[in-house]
Amino acid sequence: MNGFSALLITLLLLCSSLANAQPLRIVTEKLPPFQYAHDDGVITGAMADIVNLLLVKTDIDAKIEILPWARSYQIALERDNTLIFSMLRGAEREDKFIWVGKLFSIKSYLVTLKNNKGIKVNSIDDAKKYSVGSIRQDLAETYLRNKGFVENKNMYLSSDYQVLWHMLYSKRTDLAFTNNILWKYEIADADLDPSQVGIVYQIPDIASDLYLAASLGTDKKLIEQLQNALEDIKSNGQYQRILQKWQLVTTLHSE
Repeated sequence: MNGFSALLITLLLLCSSLANAQPLRIVTEKLPPFQYAHDDGVITGAMADIVNLLLVKTDIDAKIEILPWARSYQIALERDNTLIFSMLRGAEREDKFIWVGKLFSIKSYLVTLKNNKGIKVNSIDDAKKYSVGSIRQDLAETYLRNKGFVENKNMYLSSDYQVLWHMLYSKRTDLAFTNNILWKYEIADADLDPSQVGIVYQIPDIASDLYLAASLGTDKKLIEQLQNALEDIKSNGQYQRILQKWQLVTTLHSE
């Protein structure tokens, strides 16, 4: 084989590889004020703004898709070149994704209707006496299963936040698993009154850091570009300004 033939074969293999490479896909869920779509379809929110800024910084051509969480999670688990946010980083997920960078931190709680005077929870074991609602494929589901909760016995899963909250308000569940930032937005989005809900227990031993993550088959150079861009916006003040715009307070520092 002469040099020209070898070069031609190399170029053909390279072109074939590029043709077969999947374009970058970015998936998430509706989760105001972190990410949600306006009526005109434009996706906005604090974390969406951060991810879009990273795309601009890295000159990456991709758009955010909002899907039910279980579907977004499955896509990111199975498809190469996929980003997902805002995802809690827990031990059960550690080896399933590449963790691009931390976006925010939250605290997790069990909440109930304020008129449910008889519900008392001082430990997660206490909660087993009641029915707890959570989102399917959320880290909360894994947490509850690991603590001994059983689906359709004392744990009830939904793929939709509106269903989750309507189950609580109709007293089909006693408790809902949520966090300190999102619950009021989710309840209002379900056309319910957030003032009727009260916190009964803070979950002490669950992951609290929300990440931008990538599927295991994602281009390593792309991940490095995103990591550098995230570090840059945290150090130059752009990250903090986005959080201030959305009235989110955080103690997260650049890493």
